[in-house]
Amino acid sequence: MRRTRPLRKKGRFAFRAPGNRSFVAFWLTVVIALFGVACGDAGPPSAYVVTTLEAAVERGRFGVGVTTLELVDRSRPTEPNGEFPGSDQRNLTVELWYPTAPADEPEAREAPIDGSGAPYPLIVFAHGFSGTRRQSVSYTQHLASHGYIVAAPDFPMSNLGAPGGPRLRAVLDQPQDVSFLIDSLLVLSHEEDRILGDAIDADAIGLTGHSLGALTTLITTYGPQRDPRLKAALPITSPGCLIGEDIIGATVVPILALGGSLDLLTPPAGNRNVYESANPPRYFVELQGANHVRFADAALDDPEILSLDFVGLRRPEVASDAAEIISEIGGDIGGCAAPADGNREGLLSPERQRELLRAFATPFFDAYLRGSDESRKFLEEELPSQVPEARFEFDLE
Repeated sequence: MRRTRPLRKKGRFAFRAPGNRSFVAFWLTVVIALFGVACGDAGPPSAYVVTTLEAAVERGRFGVGVTTLELVDRSRPTEPNGEFPGSDQRNLTVELWYPTAPADEPEAREAPIDGSGAPYPLIVFAHGFSGTRRQSVSYTQHLASHGYIVAAPDFPMSNLGAPGGPRLRAVLDQPQDVSFLIDSLLVLSHEEDRILGDAIDADAIGLTGHSLGALTTLITTYGPQRDPRLKAALPITSPGCLIGEDIIGATVVPILALGGSLDLLTPPAGNRNVYESANPPRYFVELQGANHVRFADAALDDPEILSLDFVGLRRPEVASDAAEIISEIGGDIGGCAAPADGNREGLLSPERQRELLRAFATPFFDAYLRGSDESRKFLEEELPSQVPEARFEFDLE
């Protein structure tokens, strides 16, 4: 583990008071009152940020509301695919989670937003190939309970129900879908009759995604389609061998590359490549015993069940799609080949694997979307020693 930049320390000031006690008491009252007002605008309330493992993995102080949006991007077409003739627009069904008053149920549809902590950071979640907007609800609900607004679209041509079947090359269109989604939500957050109200912090936007959604995260963070509004990125089990240093260039966005040691579909070397190619601040997490699918809330017990046939990766057009992706973003397709043999020894349970995802994601986003030095210090100095399954590195400059 490496830290190359010292942690920032809070400033202090000295005050020499006159001897008159009543005078001192008066000015102490004034200072305390002014300090209390200032703290309301100075940074994230301590109740919102996590500095312990228990707080990082458990639900936060908020309840969770959910609503479904139907967004239409009329500026871009949807390409033909098999028997699907295409369309002159792109339709995105979006699941939106947000903080509400404390509640016992996992989520409450159309519940009113709790505006007490607004504006809230926005995190977009990108699903995997043949995935859906609700594939990782334990993750998206968790983030909302910690005071984030979380938006997850069904990407038009890579989701499970895509017309003509999901296509791998659809990932090349998805960065613009993410930007369109962010644009739309920022507009909706200023419409008083909408459920969000004025609740999104436009200066605190993050992106995270699983598998093909991790690749979406990377090419929306870096390269010609990058969205400069992104302040933090967390790709999960990314096919990171497809990302080269050329596409990253000089772009600096805090990133946490997270994957598993027993990943049969996107080998651990890809996750490592993301970390080594990115510019600091950068974080690397490899969970020993974690596989590919168990980061999602999938009803699949064993990695063997997630066969290539199951997710559609043996379809004849996959090879040509992969070649098209390579030609667009570079990288080494040979490094993306799944290992021939699976190793089940020490495989983490689905619950533990998703718990560890939350353990690292929560303080990371608190650090870089809320600007919490306390959460960053916890992420870098305390959390790794409390998670024996984690291989962890970071580089700040």
